Amino acid sequence: MPMITSGCDEENKKLQTSMDPALQYHYGELAIARDPAHPNHALPLIRTDHRRILDIGCGMGQSLVALQLSTSVEAWGVDRDVAALTAGSRIVPHNVHLLAGTGEHLPFPDQSFDLVFSRVALPYMDISKVIAEAARVLLPGGEFWAMLHPPGMLLQRIGQDLRSGRVKDLVFCGYIGFNSLLLHMIRRQVRVGGSCETVQTHSGMQRLLAARGLQPFSVSRAPHFIVRAHKA
Repeated sequence: MPMITSGCDEENKKLQTSMDPALQYHYGELAIARDPAHPNHALPLIRTDHRRILDIGCGMGQSLVALQLSTSVEAWGVDRDVAALTAGSRIVPHNVHLLAGTGEHLPFPDQSFDLVFSRVALPYMDISKVIAEAARVLLPGGEFWAMLHPPGMLLQRIGQDLRSGRVKDLVFCGYIGFNSLLLHMIRRQVRVGGSCETVQTHSGMQRLLAARGLQPFSVSRAPHFIVRAHKA
């Protein structure tokens, strides 16, 4: 898989005025990650023993930039969006490396990281496979951190679709609901048209993590649904 090498520490302001519109989302996420007052802001706590870190679904590396990692920390980000990775290579510090890949098939050896996290991407992936891969690349005692989508988020979206008459998205919400039920009940997901989006439950995530040898030790539901677990 192609590696996108790290670049300078500061953003190229001119890039934002001429960038592909598809990258605007990632720049928006960078602004959120840098703003602790934003309602959608959430980042993992970096401990002194977190020497090697992996961000799954990193986009342009916005979370890794916002964390302001010590130069003694080696960080990696994996994403399938090569355009985002290329843009990110211009803003990440030299100890952050961006790599093209997927969370379901991480291109790293076993027991490579002290912390594996995913801030926005996990609900759009095959969660069981990603957790298995995260457990594989974590060192014993390593930490897994993920921000998830609670069922209430889907119900809110359905309500908005009903009020706005968005029939196509309402059908897609039905698919998300069905896929989420499969994930909760039998730890499986169905991929349709490249999508396998789900919402997650506390008990369902506990079972998924435990099945891969990860022990949940912290679950928060407000203001965000965040699960933390460690590898025994």
